[in-house]
Amino acid sequence: MERLATGDLVTLHQGPRADTDMQAPVMRIFRRDLDKAALRANPKLYPVRIMAGALGGGLPKRDLLVSPQHRMLVSSRIAERMFGSAEVLIPAIKLTDCPGIFVDDTVAAVSYFHLLLEKHAVIFAEDAPTETLYTGKEALKTLSEDARTEILSIFPELSDDRHVPSHARAVPPNQRAKHLVKRHLKNAKPLLEGFDTALK
Repeated sequence: MERLATGDLVTLHQGPRADTDMQAPVMRIFRRDLDKAALRANPKLYPVRIMAGALGGGLPKRDLLVSPQHRMLVSSRIAERMFGSAEVLIPAIKLTDCPGIFVDDTVAAVSYFHLLLEKHAVIFAEDAPTETLYTGKEALKTLSEDARTEILSIFPELSDDRHVPSHARAVPPNQRAKHLVKRHLKNAKPLLEGFDTALK
């Protein structure tokens, strides 16, 4: 993420049955830096560390730090049975019962990057599928006032209270997300079951 710039193309994961993935340009990159004092003042901002391989299939390739509410893709037969879709997006904080995924309160500082594309999409971070910035009202509240103003200038329709942006994948409610994770743990199934990284 740190090496990307506005206008760069990123690969979008089109879904488990897609023959190929496509690319889309990054419209904006928003960054939020939190030092030790900021993290101690609001412990809910400590990142979730997803250790290399913790999602299954050797993914992510290296440890990945994400904000607690940032959603990661879960792709499995369990998800398909529960939601009618093999791929769903789950907040990282809901995955912390899984081995190798935990809130890392040992970091001295963290930088969160939010990639804005024309539409909400699934992209790859350390080869693991994850979401781009979702422009829903609650998500926008986590950004700075300047970032919100910039996003509203790009997408003026977001000012309309009746407008609800579409998610790139289904987002189960909290209790159902917890149940999904419990079923994965009970059945010892990876969160990325049979995920085809060759599509990237």
